[in-house]
Parts: sequence; C-alpha cells; structure tokens
Amino acid sequence: MPITNYSVLAGRPTAGKVVKGASAHYQITMQATGGPFTVAVNIQSVDGSEVLYAIEEEFTPPDLAGLLALPMGMTKLQSKAGGLALDYVRSTVGGNPMITKAQMTLLPQAGAKAKGGSAEAQMIQEARAKALENAVITLLNMTIADKEGVIYAFGSSFADQGKVDGIHDIHMNQGNPKNNHGGDNGVWQDGALMIYLPSKKTWTAVFIAFQTESWTTDSVGNPV
Repeated sequence: MPITNYSVLAGRPTAGKVVKGASAHYQITMQATGGPFTVAVNIQSVDGSEVLYAIEEEFTPPDLAGLLALPMGMTKLQSKAGGLALDYVRSTVGGNPMITKAQMTLLPQAGAKAKGGSAEAQMIQEARAKALENAVITLLNMTIADKEGVIYAFGSSFADQGKVDGIHDIHMNQGNPKNNHGGDNGVWQDGALMIYLPSKKTWTAVFIAFQTESWTTDSVGNPV
C-alpha cells in the first residue's frame, strides 16, 4: 500500500538538529497553525543504500499559485495529477521534468570505507557524506534569516502519541524493490522540500531518493 497521510506542511522554521540512530535525519522545527511541527529529512538511508540528492536553485514549483495559496499548517493532498502532489517520474514544470535522476548527486554513507584506503581519501569521503546535511543547514539558516521565509515539506504526516505532529518520508516514495520498502510504493506521493524566500523572490527545492529505487515505474509505483 502507498505511504499514509500524504500531505504538505507549510510553515516558518525556527530551529534544526541532527538526530542520529538507525535512520539518521535532520529534524527541523516549524511554527504554523496547529503546531509546532517537526520535519524529518533523511540524510542517510535505513537499509544502507546510498542516498541521491539534488539542490535545485532558481526553482519553479509545478503548481506555484496553488502552493502560495496554501494556509500555514498541514494540508492533506490527493495522490493524483493536476494538483499539488509531486511525482519524481511524472511531474513537469513548463513541459520539462521536475527532476531527473541525472540531476542528482550520489551521497556515500557516513563511515563507508573510501576507495584507496588513505586517510586523505577517507576524509574526503566523510565530507561528501555530510554534504546533504550541510546544505539543509545552510538553507534552514537562510530561511530563518528571512522574516517571511517559508518551507513547504511534502511527505507523510504523523502524530507522535498526540504530543508532536510532524511530517517525514520527505523523499521519493516509489520504485522500491518488492522486498525492500515495496509496500510504500505509489504514484503522485513523493516527498521534497521547497523553500521560498520572499525577500529575494527565490525558490529552492531539495529532492532526495535512494539508490535502490527505480525511476521506471508502473501505474501504481512499482519498478518495471
């Protein structure tokens, strides 16, 4: 079955921190109606597969007017074309793909052994493994500095025993192998971050996928 509660959270970020564990992620605190909320952005994969990511500056959202019209807070989305729902394989902007696999950068797992085995190679490997984390921190700080900056987080909304509401699965949610998160596959339910800075009139998008996910999927999001 697809991910649950596909939604978009619009809000003002106030803080962020790294949360380590089996699935390391960067946690952003956001203020909005019904909040505060937490946004969990994967910076490592659960199964050890390498992460793919893209930071797209001067970005134009597929439905710019619809996004700007959203109220601050959590909005449930319908997983279908023609609305705000995102699909890495099917969404277009101005007739071009919203994002492609070729645009994405491979992020090695932190702690993975570097090729060559030298101390210098290992240091380079570790620096690359933190690239996504550092990019998210930079974007977060820029958004906080802009008094009207807003983050739009697409993914699966959740409630932590009624205490903290938030959103996760902020990454591609289709093309998983049947025996590895295959139950999460679906179309028009992909996650991403979109950051709007009114003072600069700029949009930046953060796209995340996993190396195990296929970009050739059928009508229900399973790999072909």
